[in-house]
Amino acid sequence: MNGLTLDPPAAGPGPLGRALRSTPVAMALVVAVLILGFGALSPNWAFLRTSNLSTITLNVSVTMLLAVGITMILAAGELDLSIGANVVLSSVVGAKVLVALSGTPDEVRAAQYPDLALGVAAGIGAAVATGAAFGAVNGLLVTRLRVNSFIVTLGTMGIGTGTALVLTNGSNVPYVPRLLQTEFGVVRLFGVIPYPMIVVLAISGVMLYVLRHTRFGLYTLAIGSSREAAERAGIRTLPHVFRLFVLMGALAGVAAFLDLTRFATTNVGGHQTTALAAIAAVVIGGTSLFGGRATIAGSMVASLIPVILATGLVILGVQAFWQLIAVGMILIAAVAIDQRRRERLK
Repeated sequence: MNGLTLDPPAAGPGPLGRALRSTPVAMALVVAVLILGFGALSPNWAFLRTSNLSTITLNVSVTMLLAVGITMILAAGELDLSIGANVVLSSVVGAKVLVALSGTPDEVRAAQYPDLALGVAAGIGAAVATGAAFGAVNGLLVTRLRVNSFIVTLGTMGIGTGTALVLTNGSNVPYVPRLLQTEFGVVRLFGVIPYPMIVVLAISGVMLYVLRHTRFGLYTLAIGSSREAAERAGIRTLPHVFRLFVLMGALAGVAAFLDLTRFATTNVGGHQTTALAAIAAVVIGGTSLFGGRATIAGSMVASLIPVILATGLVILGVQAFWQLIAVGMILIAAVAIDQRRRERLK
């Protein structure tokens, strides 16, 4: 018109281009590079053996489940540093209930469990209920006392760990049925996929759907983007945040029982770096540390990175102490990456 010509709109990236730009795909490529790299460096390509890769899958199951929960928490602009302590305490309570209801004291000391089904069902319920109650305490302190979630969960991390040690006198709960391990914890579907990972993938699929396709997920992201705007839109932000902490706690309870089935014992001295590993995986996977943007798929894939690094370092003969350094470096890198993302979006 009037001698002017309009350039056609620039074509956007095709499906392949969009896939390559997505964080989950990028994380999958990083995971693949790490696996191939450690495979090439390990003696006789030991890292690539099916048994080792299956063990990595088993090792990452708890971290992946917790990362999914942390994704929901961070999406709303909150933080939970107490998940490791929650897992320990929930496993202690679950184990005690399991042992108590599986038979008489004399029977369980003799490794006889006439009421094992009842004990397992009650143990699962106790672990999940303990985790949810732990999360509820965090949620109440954050929403009712209006204390920053970083401070709250830093405090409850110590309280949870201390409570677990008081309940056990610093020792693992004895007489946990070995059948939990041999019949579930280390069993692999088709000899490859551990049963605990199947549970984690099923729960993660549900959470992925909730975050992307339900009002609950929409409210979570809205609160993380702008709490004031969410409140003006009619979202009851405090009850929603409370429910998120309860959900995180319940997932920690599930993780605790999965941990119990894998080792057939509690681990009162463990999970010291679990929160760091899960948070690092979530942020590297594309979830913002400051809320409003989250990707469960990215968190799931990125949760493999710390476990692959730890396993690879062990196979290469590097001292286990370096694993703590690696996790810390990953966390710092994750925060730096998230900060760069935020600056590009401004």
